[in-house]
Amino acid sequence: MPANLNTPEAQLNALETDLPMLFQVHSSSGGFWAAFAGLADVIEDNAGAHQELVARRISAMLTRHGIACEDEPGAVT
Repeated sequence: MPANLNTPEAQLNALETDLPMLFQVHSSSGGFWAAFAGLADVIEDNAGAHQELVARRISAMLTRHGIACEDEPGAVT
């Protein structure tokens, strides 16, 4: 059964809505990337055939919010 994009899309919208608060709460403790990855990974894991689209959307939302998308923790601009 093909994955339905509606669920990942709704989850991505919610994640982007919460992103500023998530960044504010976790940036001072250095736990932003762990908190963000925990949420984003669930969306990617459930995206099925849409994983590449979901990954691009996650990268774009980070860019829109001025957060560097790098492998290193603390890569916040």
